[in-house]
Amino acid sequence: MHKLTVFVPSELEAEVLKDLDLDLQIIGIGPIESALSSYEILLNKKTNLVFLTGWAGAYPETELDIGDIVVATQEIFADFGRKYKTHYASFPENLKVCNSCSLNHAFTEKVIQLLEDFDLTPVVGSFSTVCSATYDLNRAYFIKEKFDVIAENMEGFGVAKACEKLKVHMVEIRVISNLLSQPEKEWDKTKASEVLKKVWECLVKNWR
Repeated sequence: MHKLTVFVPSELEAEVLKDLDLDLQIIGIGPIESALSSYEILLNKKTNLVFLTGWAGAYPETELDIGDIVVATQEIFADFGRKYKTHYASFPENLKVCNSCSLNHAFTEKVIQLLEDFDLTPVVGSFSTVCSATYDLNRAYFIKEKFDVIAENMEGFGVAKACEKLKVHMVEIRVISNLLSQPEKEWDKTKASEVLKKVWECLVKNWR
């Protein structure tokens, strides 16, 4: 079996995956760096599938906790729009801008089923991509309610757009490292990384 191509934003997130039999690619943090890196890498690869993995923040009222596994069915560019003093609004429809990418396809369903089969059941839902990580509780509730998202990251939408352009399927699997309802608490990178390693040990062993 050929190696699975796995995009990871940072060296820190990739550290626990380096000993696994994966085609691991560091793509950088944030929507722009990750989109450009992903596009460049995929131009030189003949693949119809790529994985994006790493840590994520959990939105309030999702019942997610540190160490929970989450899988995306959609990526939404949450802070792409018009910011007023009192509120945020999307761009008008006549501008025909795109702020979401569907990740709802057979490969995503396959990953969900596989993880469930090995007692690593993920929480599945829409993710938000932001340019700045949320440390403001009001913003966390606002994004959660406006877009009905479960987890926050800074790369998903950018990578998804690169994949969409090149007709490559993307599966996004992350592990919760922090709760946006508790911005004062440090990210639990150790626990998130331990679970992330278990996820990828399972996928490397059982992907067919």
